[in-house]
Amino acid sequence: MNSLIATRLRCPVCRATCEVSEDGKSLYCGGQRRHCFDFSRSGYLNLAGPHGGEGDLKASVRARSLFLESGYYERLADTVCEVLASCSVNTVLDAGCGEGYYTNRMALGRAALGVDLSSAGIDHAAKAAKREGLNAGYAVASLFKLPVADASFDAITNLFAPCAEAEFVRVLRPGGVLIVVAAGEHHLLGLKKAIYDTPYTNRGRADLPQELALEREIRLTYEITVEGRERIDALFSMTPYYWRTSEADRQKLAQLDRLTTEVDFNVYVYRKGLIE
Repeated sequence: MNSLIATRLRCPVCRATCEVSEDGKSLYCGGQRRHCFDFSRSGYLNLAGPHGGEGDLKASVRARSLFLESGYYERLADTVCEVLASCSVNTVLDAGCGEGYYTNRMALGRAALGVDLSSAGIDHAAKAAKREGLNAGYAVASLFKLPVADASFDAITNLFAPCAEAEFVRVLRPGGVLIVVAAGEHHLLGLKKAIYDTPYTNRGRADLPQELALEREIRLTYEITVEGRERIDALFSMTPYYWRTSEADRQKLAQLDRLTTEVDFNVYVYRKGLIE
């Protein structure tokens, strides 16, 4: 893990400052009890504690990776990276990073830390970062109890994950930016038309920040054509509809080998004040 990121970590047990051991295999805290956390073989840390939850399982991680690595949401990743570059961000925390597709893109121009409760997702992300020699570190941890120091990151990204505003405000340095991405009104409307007799548009996010100042909003819409049953199924499994769609409606999608749909993203850029 990059030292720029490691120095920003805090012990999830006692909140003491942490440092990497000389052999690079463990993270120690500077508290009285010197709590120790070993790096996994793929290079990530588990800082969630014994009751941290499981997050996405391996099958979900594989499906999402298959879809994202096919490039369908590459323009969204590019947009987020362009915002980070325009704000001269050197350190970014990706809160709810999943399998690390976006995080590893962010790490091409800066130091990045990805945090998620899914050990399967974090393992996949860390392996990819290690394989590609990226400046990204990963930790299994809760968004609502981030194991990092106050005012320690230039930016936080929150893409489709729950928005833990109080923690984000704590972790952002004065003048830092928070990027929140949400599904737009017509996101995946073509997918819903293929499944439902009366497709509906999306409502806005209910958990957008209230304390931070909204600096700008970017609307990103374009059309994608998803080829092959496996990728269509992977896209469907990434959506909330996956869990509440009847078997009869699922069968409609199972007949398709090609799906064209609009994608619609809202990218919100917030700024923390220089003076609290």
